Amino acid sequence: MSAVLEVSGVSKRFGAFRALTDVTFDVREGETLGLIGPNGAGKTTLFNIITGFLRPDAGGLHYGGEAIDHLSPERRVSRGMVRTFQKSMVFPELTVRENIAMAARQRAGVGLRWGGAQRRLGAAEARVHQLIGDSGLRRSGGERMSDLSYGEQRIVDLLISLALEPRLLLLDEPTAGLAQEEAERLLQIVRHHDARTSVVLIAHDIDIVFGACDRIAVLNLGQVLCCGTPEVVRADASVRAAYLGALADS
Repeated sequence: MSAVLEVSGVSKRFGAFRALTDVTFDVREGETLGLIGPNGAGKTTLFNIITGFLRPDAGGLHYGGEAIDHLSPERRVSRGMVRTFQKSMVFPELTVRENIAMAARQRAGVGLRWGGAQRRLGAAEARVHQLIGDSGLRRSGGERMSDLSYGEQRIVDLLISLALEPRLLLLDEPTAGLAQEEAERLLQIVRHHDARTSVVLIAHDIDIVFGACDRIAVLNLGQVLCCGTPEVVRADASVRAAYLGALADS
């Protein structure tokens, strides 16, 4: 299975503080990779480097086999790298359908004045209908975002990202603050994403990560302790020590 993203020897300092040290791992085509670690382990810093909001001090990234360290966040998005944030990014005054449709139309290039615009518009609308139908959201998507629960808004955040048809989807704590039923529904959507989409999932809930991910990378003090299948990670002595037995009890 080929790698969509390769992180090679990435290091980052903020003054005297070492946020990341020689971080190396890959994300394979179509897999869901969990990224876990205690608070301050470097997970968000790593996401910011992958998405172009920070530059590494050492090491580099390859995406689709090409070096991308010089690319802006916008250029990375245009190449199919999409990230969600811990805070909901929806437009509360618009409906569910309108929020998702904006992303679908952006992906389809609707509005540009060249042939095939009507066909692309039809494909975008079909994509919106499919995403809403598959999500289990109530009714037809005509509700204003401000009328939805926080958990439902987070699900719409995910649908907006999927409407962009990402090659690599980076999810930053997507289930934080969600009720169990809402978290399970969101993870169900992640599990049934397009087989061509690779996912990197940050979450503090160990049960969520071990249940949803094909492989897991464990960060601690800015370094990768272990990267492998859930079974390999669960059995790793260094991971057990860093988590003070949390894995053994989960």
